[in-house]
Amino acid sequence: MRNGRQQKLVSRSIEGTEALVSTEPGEIYLDVPAANPRYIRVEEGDTVQEGDIRSRTAEELESESLAKWSIDTIGPETVIGTDRETGQRREWDRESLEQKLAIGGFSTELTDFERVTVSGGAGASKPEGRGSDEISVTVYGNDSRKFTETYRRADTDADAVAEERRLELTESDERVERFDPALRERFDQVVELALRNEGYAV
Repeated sequence: MRNGRQQKLVSRSIEGTEALVSTEPGEIYLDVPAANPRYIRVEEGDTVQEGDIRSRTAEELESESLAKWSIDTIGPETVIGTDRETGQRREWDRESLEQKLAIGGFSTELTDFERVTVSGGAGASKPEGRGSDEISVTVYGNDSRKFTETYRRADTDADAVAEERRLELTESDERVERFDPALRERFDQVVELALRNEGYAV
């Protein structure tokens, strides 16, 4: 979702799972296309911390016992960060840090969304066909989490004539409701774009 910028990705095995990893300086990017896909992106200026954001609550991750670092530089082989509590600098081997992020030893903050998938609505591609009325939208964050919202067809007779397929939200991910306004606006933008690309209007 980052402005169509080209990335140089290489394949690497992490804990027995094949992942695509960016080798570019300035950011860490992991695409783990296993049965449960996830995406992780860390850029200079972002925060990395101990703990797995997928299995801990935000309150648990705020614990003072979990170290947090501001990432200063991301080089081809090393990453340097500054401890947000003590101000001490720390250097990681880049591959080691990538592995910790991939397996949940470390987490990063949610700042953007990497991909969106739209599923359901069987038969909905034909204006005259009704198929399933339920559409599922899964949004993948840059912090390895995914967020799912469910919509249903809300076509009126006028919409059918105009061949417009309208949707209405029926089930929201409660974590999305807790986003700050700027992040929520970004989330809504990527969802709307993905749905419009599939021919839906919200």
